[in-house]
Amino acid sequence: MVLAKDKKLNPNQWEAYLIEFKFCEDTRPDPQLQKAKAQHSVLIINLNKQGYREVKLHMILVGAMGTIYKDYTNKPLADLNLDYHKIKNLTHKLNEHSIRYASALIKTRYALQYSTSNNSQGLDLGATAHNPPDPHYFL
Repeated sequence: MVLAKDKKLNPNQWEAYLIEFKFCEDTRPDPQLQKAKAQHSVLIINLNKQGYREVKLHMILVGAMGTIYKDYTNKPLADLNLDYHKIKNLTHKLNEHSIRYASALIKTRYALQYSTSNNSQGLDLGATAHNPPDPHYFL
């Protein structure tokens, strides 16, 4: 998203802030960060060619099981000028959301695994075995 306070400004006076939020492995966030930078490199090059004064990419990474990183979560939020209390509040909510989502996925996986193992014994499990629960329902 590109914001300009005064629409009369030329593109060479504009600043573009690209913000992306991604989940990553809890123990290895670096590969996801590198993929994201590569994914946006062409866009950044094109915006620079258009004459934008500055183009900044802010990658906010959170571990899939709720890990909050100082360098990959807190620092990008601070770079966006969020104060300490807003960062703490937001990261708490991100952590909670990640854990709920992961828990819902695990419950769904075990429900499907249990349904499949019972089905191999010749049991008729009905429609629920063929239509697993929506993991977003638990959020």
